[in-house]
Amino acid sequence: MTDRSHTVPAMIEQLTEAYALIAAKGQADEQQIQRLHGIIDDCRWYAQRLGSARWHLPPRPGRWSFVENVEHITQQAAEDSQAPALPNNVNYYIDHGKEHVGQAAEIFALFEYT
Repeated sequence: MTDRSHTVPAMIEQLTEAYALIAAKGQADEQQIQRLHGIIDDCRWYAQRLGSARWHLPPRPGRWSFVENVEHITQQAAEDSQAPALPNNVNYYIDHGKEHVGQAAEIFALFEYT
């Protein structure tokens, strides 16, 4: 795997832009918008807590690294935000993003507490 850790801040910015388009296209209400913002904030927070030296390290064999989790949700959101119509409803992007934030929390815990 190539080291894509230098791209995490850029991916988070791309995710921010994609979520804004998804919110607009999906006619998100204020609570949904805040949840999308929460995913972005959490990605930034875990990026800072993990530190760039650990962004690309899987926490154990067969698990995705932090970079891979951020890359996954960013690519999907960016692609879907460019579609003429969203392939999923806004809650899908919230749930999917929260799933990967949860994985970031697990990654941090595995590095720090085991």
